[in-house]
Amino acid sequence: MKRPAILILAAVNLALLAVLAWLWFTPAAELKNSTWEPPSARRADYTQMLPPLPSMAPVDTSKFVAMLDRPLFMLTRRPPPPPPPPEPAAPVDTLSTARIFGVFSSSAGGGVIMNIGGKDRRVRLNEAIDGGWTLQSVSGGTAIFVGGGQSRSLTMPRAALTAYTGMPASQPPPAPAPAPVPAPTLQPAVATPSPESGAGGAQGSTAPRNTPDPRRATFGGSR
Repeated sequence: MKRPAILILAAVNLALLAVLAWLWFTPAAELKNSTWEPPSARRADYTQMLPPLPSMAPVDTSKFVAMLDRPLFMLTRRPPPPPPPPEPAAPVDTLSTARIFGVFSSSAGGGVIMNIGGKDRRVRLNEAIDGGWTLQSVSGGTAIFVGGGQSRSLTMPRAALTAYTGMPASQPPPAPAPAPVPAPTLQPAVATPSPESGAGGAQGSTAPRNTPDPRRATFGGSR
């Protein structure tokens, strides 16, 4: 019983071995599928992913036009009047707030240094600025601008020259110093002739008595 079973198992193994050899090897005794070949590229068709669109059918617009001509929610069943056209914006007069700081001249032509629209800039002759104004001429500290058939002049301000006194205007000037008082001079006493001298007193002169010495005289009676 064992021998026929072994023979059957051996035959089965040989059959399986032949099947494997047929799967793995070619008739030329070479391995099959030993090299990898990339698959061929396949182009994707995105149109198949999009949903189908409905076909376009003609639409009767006469009803829509009639609804616009006779609005349903208007009491008069008339469309509202069209809005008025917007009014054109008035041009901004930038020259009314402009100020001139200086005048310059060069080989290419002169001009002015001015503040216009809050910005300092140089404007040359025949140069246009904001607001449609053009610098036409410069004479001294006056600049002439023309624009829109009008002419306007701007003058450069000048600083006022005032004398500086060193004191505020509200404080009065100091009072002048008093003049010095001169010292009093002492006159010498003149002697008068006495009655006893007689005629001789008329001819001769007597020295004055009690004549104070000017060199020892003091003010206020104190030495």
